[in-house]
Amino acid sequence: MPPADSRKRLPSADRRQQILDTAAALFVQRGFEAVGMGDLASALGTSRATVYSHFPSPESILDALLDERLHQLLGRLEPLLAHLPRPVPGGPGLIEPVFEFLLAERDTLALLHSGGGPSFRARQTHFLSEVARRLPLDPATPGHGDATLLLIVTTLLDALAYRAISDPDLDTAALARTLGAFVRGGVLAAAGAPRG
Repeated sequence: MPPADSRKRLPSADRRQQILDTAAALFVQRGFEAVGMGDLASALGTSRATVYSHFPSPESILDALLDERLHQLLGRLEPLLAHLPRPVPGGPGLIEPVFEFLLAERDTLALLHSGGGPSFRARQTHFLSEVARRLPLDPATPGHGDATLLLIVTTLLDALAYRAISDPDLDTAALARTLGAFVRGGVLAAAGAPRG
């Protein structure tokens, strides 16, 4: 049974946020497709009508969550990305700090992988593109600004971070070091590869 205070009449903005927070937890736990408006109402201890008065569908809730969470995530990631070094042989890690940052954002990363339709996948792609756009790979250096290379780097980063939060037995420090070495080697190799 939900806590007694969840049945109180909340201000609209507070109720909306409560719906978003509860939905995020359910989407992460069960997957987006397994959560309906009735599930949300039940978890909140309220009626479906209350949930529908704030959101017309689970998709609209997921859209609002992604808008909120991904915007906040990019805002927190921006200072880190702005100070990352350019990749050089034997140089400091480029990807490791970003990987560790994503691991600390477990709930948002899990939400980003909770499922969804074409609109959801488009938001996921947009987020990864924004991360790629901010990575300190020099577009003036052949290979560094290559869209294919950026796609590979961000896809690896995202997939491995999600795998790491899903599998508590993984050695994330070793994974971060290996990923960093792999990306540095790949970026530098791609920069030196003949173009054509």
